[in-house]
Amino acid sequence: MRTDAPTEEQAAERLAHHLLREAYRDLASMLHSANAQAAGNLFHVIETRTADTLRALVADRSEGAASTRIARTAGREISELFEGAHGRAVTERTGIPAARRVA
Repeated sequence: MRTDAPTEEQAAERLAHHLLREAYRDLASMLHSANAQAAGNLFHVIETRTADTLRALVADRSEGAASTRIARTAGREISELFEGAHGRAVTERTGIPAARRVA
C-alpha cells in the first residue's frame, strides 16, 4: 500500500482550495468590471489584511518552527492569485515588495 498517496482529507482540501481560487478570480473580475475604484479599494484592504496575517503567523510562530516557511509559501501563492485576479502587481497597492511581504 502506498503511504505517499493523498488522503481523502488532503484531496478535499486541494479541491476546496481550487474552487475558492476560481471563485475569487471570477468575483474579482466582476467587481472590477462593475466599479474599478471600489474594487481597487476592496483589493487593497484584502491584500493588507492578508499581509498582516502572514506577518503575525511568523511573529507569533503559531505554526511552530516552520512558521516562516509556511507563511512564505502561502504568501507566494496568494500573491500570485491576487496579481492574476486584480490585474496588476500587489506591490503597487500595498507598497510591500514581494520579497518582504512576509517575515
